[in-house]
Amino acid sequence: MNVALQELGGGGNVSRGRGSRRGPGGGAEAEGPRRAREPEGARVGGAQAAGAGRREGSSPQTGGARPGQGHRAGPRAEGPRGLTPRAPPTVWQMVEYERTTLREEDAPETPVEGGASPDAVEVGFRKRTRDFLGSHTQLELVLAAVSLLLAALLLGCLVALGVQYHGDPSHNTCLTEACIRVAGKILESLDRGVSPCEDFYQFSCGGWIQRNPLPDGRSRWNTFNSLWDQNQAILKHLLENTTFNSTSEAERKTQRFYLSCLQVERIEELGAQPLRDLIDKIGGWNITGPWDQDNFMEVLKAVAGTYRATPFFTVYVSADSKSSNSNVIQVDQSGLFLPSRDYYLNRTANEKVLTAYLDYMEELGMLLGGRPTSTREQMRQVLELEIQLANITVPQDQRRDEEKIYHKMNIAELQALAPSVDWLEFLSFLLSPLELGDSEPVVVYGTDYLQQVSELINHTEPSVLNNYLIWNLVQKTTSSLDHRFESAQEKLLETLYGTKKSCMPRWQTCISNTDDALGFALGSLFVKATFDRQSKEIAEGMISEIRNAFEEALGQLVWMDEKTRQAAKEKADAIYDMIGFPDFILDPKELDDVYDGYEVSEDSFFQNMLNLYNFSAKVMADQLRKPPSRDQWSMTPQTVNAYYLPTKNEIVFPAGILQAPFYTRNHPKALNFGGIGVVMGHELTHAFDDQGREYDKEGNLRPWWQNESLAAFRNHTACMEEQYSQYQVNGERLNGRQTLGENIADNGGLKAAYNAYKAWLSKHGEEQQLPAVGLTNHQLFFVGFAQVWCSVRTPESSHEGLVTDPHSPARFRVLGTLSNSRDFLRHFGCPVGSPMNPGQLCEVW
Repeated sequence: MNVALQELGGGGNVSRGRGSRRGPGGGAEAEGPRRAREPEGARVGGAQAAGAGRREGSSPQTGGARPGQGHRAGPRAEGPRGLTPRAPPTVWQMVEYERTTLREEDAPETPVEGGASPDAVEVGFRKRTRDFLGSHTQLELVLAAVSLLLAALLLGCLVALGVQYHGDPSHNTCLTEACIRVAGKILESLDRGVSPCEDFYQFSCGGWIQRNPLPDGRSRWNTFNSLWDQNQAILKHLLENTTFNSTSEAERKTQRFYLSCLQVERIEELGAQPLRDLIDKIGGWNITGPWDQDNFMEVLKAVAGTYRATPFFTVYVSADSKSSNSNVIQVDQSGLFLPSRDYYLNRTANEKVLTAYLDYMEELGMLLGGRPTSTREQMRQVLELEIQLANITVPQDQRRDEEKIYHKMNIAELQALAPSVDWLEFLSFLLSPLELGDSEPVVVYGTDYLQQVSELINHTEPSVLNNYLIWNLVQKTTSSLDHRFESAQEKLLETLYGTKKSCMPRWQTCISNTDDALGFALGSLFVKATFDRQSKEIAEGMISEIRNAFEEALGQLVWMDEKTRQAAKEKADAIYDMIGFPDFILDPKELDDVYDGYEVSEDSFFQNMLNLYNFSAKVMADQLRKPPSRDQWSMTPQTVNAYYLPTKNEIVFPAGILQAPFYTRNHPKALNFGGIGVVMGHELTHAFDDQGREYDKEGNLRPWWQNESLAAFRNHTACMEEQYSQYQVNGERLNGRQTLGENIADNGGLKAAYNAYKAWLSKHGEEQQLPAVGLTNHQLFFVGFAQVWCSVRTPESSHEGLVTDPHSPARFRVLGTLSNSRDFLRHFGCPVGSPMNPGQLCEVW
């Protein structure tokens, strides 16, 4: 299916159901297609291939999230090098949608051993002094010391002033250290030269943008990236400085995996040989030597089954959207390497990208032993095959109606639909040792695509099919090889995303890989070292307040009939929330059970990755005959994101996002509601966006709306679709249809969070104001919301986002949402006709 994993960041501290199994990194689904992935740096948007939220999202090529998959809230996350995103889950996220697999390397501006920001009170380690001293000149150190001394003196004066005024109840300014710090951060980010009614994004983020040029090796930089860098530094500290006498074998596997990735000398010594040996084992590759011309099915089984690549299509096991208490085999379109079909089809506009991609294909073929006289021509044929696949791939914006793309059949019917593949043989191999028959049910989300792909396979030369299949395996595994493969990738990424050469340290790459492979075991270390249980209790209270606010607004909608309204309220009441982490990760026996059967050695990174793919396939097979577990997470605790999963009707907020600027206990409530509160509202609203609204309170895809209310809903969403389609980035228009679900969630989430904040004030009274910022607390709520989305990115990355991302660009997530907010317009006094108040408001929830 194709519902998007909608994430924002968070999770629930709940127990894992007995008998449920997670994927290698903690996810439930099988891995999805591997594609060119934009480097993110922040673990913000989906479940990883084997470790976090990324694994569940649908790929860009499939064209939207699969039904019942889920939604996320923040910018999309990037996966580890060489690890494919998992099969699309049923999750929706508030971050940008994670769609691709070949990512630009994440290089932090200044990697630290373990630094977390001063405001990240829930998580953090002290930075090691020797790292700071070792990278600065004596003059820099003297200047830094003087600056720190002056800052300390200023802070001391302000704190003393705060103590002085503390005894005066009439003074309404907060002068605690925390308030002073956050006031300074807000002021640094503002651009006071711009009127908030002219351009609220520039007003809120202009200073931040000026102070945050893109780090080398990044195509974009934002709050999510920054937090993920902080979390990575903490994880590095834990893996390198902890004496591993853990009673959990899974935690010991985590350290062994991480150390194997750091064995650069060993990886360089082996070079390309591990992959060459693997290709020979499968039957050879026409590009590099002899190959078996009659083994299409055998190669397909090895590449897509044993090693979990996704040529032509993707297969995974997930909850049946129309019977969410059972798992079912699901098949969807896949097979492209570049982030979107648009890159293949608009050949004039993307000539540089296609040339760079062909150069990349040729270089990897040569590194693996390809013949100079024929490698480029054979790779050109593979590229032409991908272009034909792009032609039959259905775009995202045409896959948003879940009912229309859901097709349930049995294997015999699938065989008749797409006869070029022996489906019983393939699926039996993939899900071994399960016994399958022709009557085994399968849900297909791309019937027309599969029919055409079958014809394409039948009319393609066997040598081209072999080259394409092995190329999919090469894409998936080369990130585990030596530096030559990384250098080749960087050249493609520079063209595709506008990144400069990456300077990301090896340890950071290895943290990402470890997170993907053993995400929940790594999460166990993270949670034990950082998570404050009180944060969970506070977050639970906020979710309750936001749910109440949403339901109150639901009761005031004039366009919804009473029967539909009552069903919607019951669905909102039934939404299951999970915060922080699943309890099983703190039980060594249960945690070990999740990774039982995954073999990890300290001296063979490439083999560890192969074992991971194979283990992932076994986990997928294990799920088919078991019911979905309510407490099974699609995102690891350290992830900076959150998600809504429609087939479970649940919202999840991992520990990784429960820190500044989203949430800090000693910050004003206006900022917490404007940060994590909007995230919570966003995920909750996904249950009622254009896709989520098709699922009932039990998580089943079925019609439960009265026709009159459904027509009114579509009328309101049409307004929002048209509104966002008018926005432009570098002369390109947004696709209001493609981004509709996320825009509905952004708008509804802001409204619910603000109403919840007003309800909190009615109970507790007005808060003290921050010093010097010149904002009321109501205005501060909206500034806090906007500054979560401060972002910079390259033009190439912006283009990629427009053609593949179900989220609007950060700028328009702020401008579009606030121009529809009556509360915002009132508190900032924006007159009708001003840019922020065009006169027509598009409201759904």
